[in-house]
Amino acid sequence: MYISYDIVSAWFRQNFKLLLALECISLLAAGTFLYFTPHIYEANFAVRLPKMEVSSSSDVSKEGSKAQSPKNQWVLLISGLDFLRGLQNPMGHSYELIQTCMGEETNANRRKFIQGLQISLMGGGDIIYFSLRQEGRERASQCATLFKTLVFEDLNGIYNSQAQKNAPNVIRLEKAVITEDIHLSDSYIYPNLQKTILAALIAGFLLAIFGVSLRNKYRA
Repeated sequence: MYISYDIVSAWFRQNFKLLLALECISLLAAGTFLYFTPHIYEANFAVRLPKMEVSSSSDVSKEGSKAQSPKNQWVLLISGLDFLRGLQNPMGHSYELIQTCMGEETNANRRKFIQGLQISLMGGGDIIYFSLRQEGRERASQCATLFKTLVFEDLNGIYNSQAQKNAPNVIRLEKAVITEDIHLSDSYIYPNLQKTILAALIAGFLLAIFGVSLRNKYRA
């Protein structure tokens, strides 16, 4: 099929009213979707796991002689993967956290909370990056604040447990620290405003093409 600028221009002139009407209807539908769909905000923060510096010695033998050289190394008090697995258990979170983040404590909301929680390891595996997605800006902020507090309580418990052991090879201990404090998205991340409007404009144009083709078919 041959398509030229004149053909395209003529098509737009002949069907401008239909195209405009369908675009307006599509944009109205997009506006309704944006208004009634819950707005999801994202809160992020990062925590470095507690660790300890331990001493060790290695024996090096050369022609019957023996020498000892002390070596110090940092060891995590808990593996990042182990801590991550515990946080991904829906039943492992407190009633207060689920109620604050989800509004009501139910098994369904516990699973929904886990679905909105993204956790990843950074650096050498000693930093955990948290991303929480919640409905509403205020709830997202409150949820992230409480969640960060509870995470620190768990990590401080691990730190205190190790500190009480007084292992002879431990030189020093370091508590968990915030490497990136809570950052809340400036606007909601879902639904996406630009993508929704673009989809509405494309849908309106496609509907116009479909409507014109049907009209020409039944007129013929």
